[in-house]
Amino acid sequence: CAIVIIINNSLQEYGGDMAIGAYGIINRLLTLYVMIVLGLTMGMQPIVGYNFGAQKIDRVKQTLRLGIISGVVITSSGFVICEFFPHAVSALFTDSDELINLAVEGIRLAVLMFPFVGAQIVIGNFFQSIGKAKISIFLSLTRQLLYLLPCLLLFPQWWGLKGVWISMPVADTIATVVTAIVLVNQFRKFKHVPN
Repeated sequence: CAIVIIINNSLQEYGGDMAIGAYGIINRLLTLYVMIVLGLTMGMQPIVGYNFGAQKIDRVKQTLRLGIISGVVITSSGFVICEFFPHAVSALFTDSDELINLAVEGIRLAVLMFPFVGAQIVIGNFFQSIGKAKISIFLSLTRQLLYLLPCLLLFPQWWGLKGVWISMPVADTIATVVTAIVLVNQFRKFKHVPN
């Protein structure tokens, strides 16, 4: 909620009510794909948890791999639709040309790193499945709070409304790198677990 308040304040300052409306469209579109990935991870969690408990690490890795591939495919489909058909998807929410044009600009910038968001969500929930709740919470907070907040405070001052949109893929990029590092470290620990 705090992040949405900051986003809305930045949008109000640099783009007015129409920019807030454009963010509403973008947020609804991205949330649709994120919810699908969350459903996928809920189905993945008991499989990972059971096999991790049974120390069947190969099955854990295989389930994670399939989960990541599926998550990336889902968010990549969202990326493709938003990048190539932004007018069409924006027009589903409004008939205002001004609002559609603002949403189109925002969508194209906000989804630049969206294909990787699917992997981040799957990996974050994977850590919850293997009993590492602190790491899972950390990875969830990094994308929406730790990296996005500073970007939202800095970028709009430099680039105005475009800075608000750019802050989202920048935060996703940093979160992707951190998530990959954490996962690689976990895989190193798996090498010491007997199958």
